[in-house]
Amino acid sequence: MAESPPSSGTGPATAERVSSRFLMRLARALHHYGMPVHRVENALSEVAGKLGVEAQFLVTPTSIVISIGEEDQARTFLARLDQGEADLSKLAALNELLREVFAGETTVAEAASRVAEIEARASLYGRAPTVLSFGVVSAVVAMFFGGGVRELAVAGGLGLAVGLLTLLAGRSRRFALLLPAIAGIVCAGGAQAVAHAVSPLFASIPTLAGLIVLLPGLTLTIAVNELAHGHAVSGSARLMSALVTFLQIGFGLALGIAVVARLLGSAPAVAPQGFPFPVLTAALAVNAIALAVLFQARLKDVPVVLVAAATAFLGARFGTEYLGLELGTLFGAWLLGTVGAVLSRWRDIPSAIPILPGLLLLVPGSLGFRSLQALIAKDVVSGVEAGFTMAIIALALVTGLLVANLTVEPRKLF
Repeated sequence: MAESPPSSGTGPATAERVSSRFLMRLARALHHYGMPVHRVENALSEVAGKLGVEAQFLVTPTSIVISIGEEDQARTFLARLDQGEADLSKLAALNELLREVFAGETTVAEAASRVAEIEARASLYGRAPTVLSFGVVSAVVAMFFGGGVRELAVAGGLGLAVGLLTLLAGRSRRFALLLPAIAGIVCAGGAQAVAHAVSPLFASIPTLAGLIVLLPGLTLTIAVNELAHGHAVSGSARLMSALVTFLQIGFGLALGIAVVARLLGSAPAVAPQGFPFPVLTAALAVNAIALAVLFQARLKDVPVVLVAAATAFLGARFGTEYLGLELGTLFGAWLLGTVGAVLSRWRDIPSAIPILPGLLLLVPGSLGFRSLQALIAKDVVSGVEAGFTMAIIALALVTGLLVANLTVEPRKLF
């Protein structure tokens, strides 16, 4: 067993209490900042082994149970948690703290206090840059979906509106519960209203692009990943959470479209004139900066985010062209996972920094959107087909990431 780093206090009982406090705070932090439960459990087991602590961990999307000590003398700790949100800068800070603990440069007691300090830090970027990043991501995604200048402009405006709504949701629990439905109403109604005033405009593209950050495609992918790793409870819980979010967005879409149609009539549907491929490639750089702000990544990690985003986008695009949608997505996920593992090991950073932003460009949220649109229009066959394709794409993504873990051994921590 590895030699335990120094801790404050004397005696095994004191050392165990200090280690327990550190592990519990670390578990809460990793859980809160967007790590899948199997990665949290693996990281905690690795840390406990380094500290020489006998411990068992059970993590779900809303709770953590830690048992520390021998079987007949174990002490159990329980924490009830919210699902949290991704914050890559704080994950990086936790990674650096663990490096210091393992090197003996920081005691476990000091580390526990520093975890609390990291949790208490304000967001790396202010409210204005974060809201702006919603608009930029939505505008660039509208380009990726084949939209033209009008679709880009409207999507950017709707993305800003969703960013403001998300900011308001952070201040009110009751408003946060209704955020997907309200955002659906705003994006669908706003796009349809603008389509009446500005023609030609293909309203579905800015509607989808404006909602892209809220679409639970990433949650769906993480859920399937957890199920693939044998975490049935967590995977099922996230799967149902994604489904409820999709249904809320679908209700908002139906209501927004119905209200505008009643007031203004049906908007004309005109095929857009998209951007050439070199322009889309250049837009990746802008998108990478916006994704870095959205996921609260450090400025020095922006090049990593750019490489990951470009890898995901280009890999999936060329893979889909030559292999078809499902295999092309698998190829893009494998390429992203492989490049992400290499970057995380080379830079000694959490693997989430390159992989999470790249996954946002691969997740099947748009297919879920189209499935809801078809079901709302009472086109049951098309809706079920799109929903089934969404599930297959999620499985392809997870398979690609699992194959990437065989190609390049991932970091043992997170």
